[in-house]
Amino acid sequence: MGKNILVAGATGRTGRIIVRNLLRMGITPHVLVRDIGAAQKILGELVTYHRSDIRDLESLVPHFAGINTVISAIGTQTPVGKNCPKNVDYLGVVNLVKAAQTNRVERFVLISSIAVTHSEHPLNSFGNVLDWKLKGEETLRESGLRYTIIRPGGLVDKRNGKCGLIFDQGDRIMGTISRFAVAETCLNALQYPQFECTTFEVIESEKHGQPDWAELFQSLKQNC
Repeated sequence: MGKNILVAGATGRTGRIIVRNLLRMGITPHVLVRDIGAAQKILGELVTYHRSDIRDLESLVPHFAGINTVISAIGTQTPVGKNCPKNVDYLGVVNLVKAAQTNRVERFVLISSIAVTHSEHPLNSFGNVLDWKLKGEETLRESGLRYTIIRPGGLVDKRNGKCGLIFDQGDRIMGTISRFAVAETCLNALQYPQFECTTFEVIESEKHGQPDWAELFQSLKQNC
């Protein structure tokens, strides 16, 4: 795992957990934020801040210099307006990918969503968010970057002890997963670079216990 890791969406509920976990690992994360003062109240003083806007490519490119890995935990909170799914989950991802390509970033981890290939899913009534997330995924897959695309189930904030996880591919499963488990999945993906170029769904199982990360990642088929 590279030491120069940049997190987009770091002040979001999943992004905050990713940042905290990196700090516990002894890694000082770089974070993209629009308002450094507001972000410091959430993330503290131990991270490296970069003021930029994912909707503005020119504001992003300089901050990717020297970055090894990008983790995107961005996600829209409104179905319409300047922060709608098209502008965040699609065009925002496009800009992150372009900035990563320009700076020759080694690895890109994208948090997407389960059911992105099912336009009829009720979630898609939220500004066609699933359609736009899928287009964002496609941009990354076609970019030539080494990537991992994680499609979590319905996100919950409560950590229910140590739950087992289910990895699957083909957008066939449904379920829920804690944001803590999503963050752990992102960081463990970086520990298994031999299984890059993968897109997979992840949900929590009913079994309790520490996930066997090696076994989970070995079960995946690569796209490249």
